[in-house]
Amino acid sequence: MSSGKTVAIIGGGIAGLSAAVFLAERNFRVTIFEYSPKPGGRAYSFYDREKEQFFDNGQHILAGWYKNTFDYLKITGSYSKLNFQKQLEINFISKEKKVYRLKFPDLKPPLNVLTGLLKFGALGLRDKKAVLNIRKLLNVNDLKGNFEDALQLLREIEQTDNLIKYFWEPFIFAVFNTVPEKVSAEIFLNVIRKGFNANENSVLVIPAVNLNELLINDALSYLGKNGAEIRLNTGVRQIGFREDLKKAEYVLFEDGNRISADYIISAVPFFAFRKLFDEKTYEHLGYKSDRIKSSCIVSVHLFFHDKINESMLADNSFGMTGLTGTNVQWIFRRNDRHLSLVISNADATGITDMSNEEIFNMCVTDLKSTLNEFTESMISDYKVLKEKRATFIPDRESAEYRPGQITDTANFFIAGDWTDTKLPSTIEGAVLSARICVNKIIETENLN
Repeated sequence: MSSGKTVAIIGGGIAGLSAAVFLAERNFRVTIFEYSPKPGGRAYSFYDREKEQFFDNGQHILAGWYKNTFDYLKITGSYSKLNFQKQLEINFISKEKKVYRLKFPDLKPPLNVLTGLLKFGALGLRDKKAVLNIRKLLNVNDLKGNFEDALQLLREIEQTDNLIKYFWEPFIFAVFNTVPEKVSAEIFLNVIRKGFNANENSVLVIPAVNLNELLINDALSYLGKNGAEIRLNTGVRQIGFREDLKKAEYVLFEDGNRISADYIISAVPFFAFRKLFDEKTYEHLGYKSDRIKSSCIVSVHLFFHDKINESMLADNSFGMTGLTGTNVQWIFRRNDRHLSLVISNADATGITDMSNEEIFNMCVTDLKSTLNEFTESMISDYKVLKEKRATFIPDRESAEYRPGQITDTANFFIAGDWTDTKLPSTIEGAVLSARICVNKIIETENLN
């Protein structure tokens, strides 16, 4: 297909980049307009001169069901930079310093999930009886009723406190960046059924490189080779619509210039979306993005004087370890002298407002309570990163505020992980939203 049609994409995050890649593959003339001096949005890496290394803006874990993301990476040439688990395998450490390994065997779903949990040492007999009820989550006909949130749903299928503590809460923190009672039951079920309906879908996927190398650099190279243009430091003041709102006519920039395009895709985050419209147009189109609530993720990088002992923290599958009963939920072993700690739901717990020193001391307390042999004197330096507005909170109300990708304006589309993908705020959600926009544009062109 060689359409020659022009597409203006507002926003150079993952949604904008993936929309551009999918369009460039089909020979559309694409231009990305990005407000900041760098593409990538919230998924990027920055270079720290003092440490002489790149740091990712938060820890981004992929999963085996990220099919659209994998397609994007295959097109750009980055797919080989992913490491896939053979089977889901994670170590958990309790505040009693007990290590429990969760590993799903190579069995067909749901036997892999059920068998893995039945062998999970953190669970007692009563918990393991409740494990069998997880089958109800995978079968749409087994759940009756209208559930407010994921916690209510888990209680309905009689999940025990211990099962929630050691399995469901870590899962929900990792995927949704909030507590179970703030997760829509519908979105929760969508993720469960995607993740657990095939053995390969439940595995974790960890990049072997930083986010720039995985998601951005190769995409920029691909777009450059395929004639796409990326304009950085270019702020958009407003999208201009025809009076009847049936067509988007132009993009007006902050410097007063304007351009027109056959198609316009908004790929800005939810907190910037409203700024693209005048007040009357925003309200007339029924958008409510300003009501979406955000959630912060805090990452703490710890650097050690000496090599980290295996007896203190085993170098398990992908170097990923979960902590329970602590503020820190996840530890990632970057190398023999570098740990990365992840704290989800940081706004709700007040951690976002704490000073870096307070956060560091809190992390030290958590590690002392969970890791054998750990002492503060082992640490030579630390770095705290607060990824504010990292995700949106996918509660039941958010469904009303998330617009669809295809709008009533024939040539205007909306991409972004916050749009109505029926998924939480993930890289896969961002790429999926872009693909929906692109598929509709291609369909429109084929009909003309």
